[in-house]
Amino acid sequence: MNRRVVSKDERVHHRLITLPFSLYNEKARWALDRYTVPYREEPHMPFVCSIAVAVATRGRGGSADRTSSRYSTPVLILNDGRILTDSTDIVHFAAAGDDSLFPNAEVSELVDHYGDQLGPYTRLLAYWHLGSHPGMIEQLAADNVGRREAWAFKRIVPFVGSQLTRALNLTESGHDRALTRLRQELDDTASRLEHRNYLCGDRFTAADLTFAALLAPALCLTPEEGFGAILPARASLDEEAQSLIREVRSHPAGQFALRIYAEERRRVVA
Repeated sequence: MNRRVVSKDERVHHRLITLPFSLYNEKARWALDRYTVPYREEPHMPFVCSIAVAVATRGRGGSADRTSSRYSTPVLILNDGRILTDSTDIVHFAAAGDDSLFPNAEVSELVDHYGDQLGPYTRLLAYWHLGSHPGMIEQLAADNVGRREAWAFKRIVPFVGSQLTRALNLTESGHDRALTRLRQELDDTASRLEHRNYLCGDRFTAADLTFAALLAPALCLTPEEGFGAILPARASLDEEAQSLIREVRSHPAGQFALRIYAEERRRVVA
């Protein structure tokens, strides 16, 4: 399934290679949508998206770090041939000429903090619970990528599962650490918001966008709530997963993320 964001100038568009339900991909997609940057999304499932990135970048990929590999998504291929392989770089590109998303160094530091200290742990918890629901990752494929890829993906699910387990440390100890880190970030963020409406200053910035996007899997957001892909229905999850979602949604920081989605995810900046 190729999502198409219609631009004011149909002659110009960029290619966005994604793992559609990934939190870092949602962060990039949010910024592109906000600034009406014309793009065509090319969504792929885990492992397949790495192949797509390798092909699109002619084997170069991006730069590996503690949260991603050289062939991680999102990757934005600009119509002039330039390639952006980092979600924060894509947000900067989308907001070029508008300083409101990155008004100061504090915002940039908080964006990096959530990228390192929140995103990896919400991602791990999402895949942990996904792995405890047989057939659910196949349904994610059916809901979020093309029919041929979804069919082919079913044949490699055991391989992809083993790769994800190793890459993300999907173990009991990994899960417990991720849950502890998630709760700490929620508490720290709630403390920061105690006497303010936004994370930095008195207006929406990239810090708010990043926090909300990277928390999205733990909120199990729906397209109706603004999320740019289809996640499993909450009712289809077991009680352990549903309990965590309720905990995050009821937490003051989770309430903040839900408000940011409601107020800002569909907002367009001309």
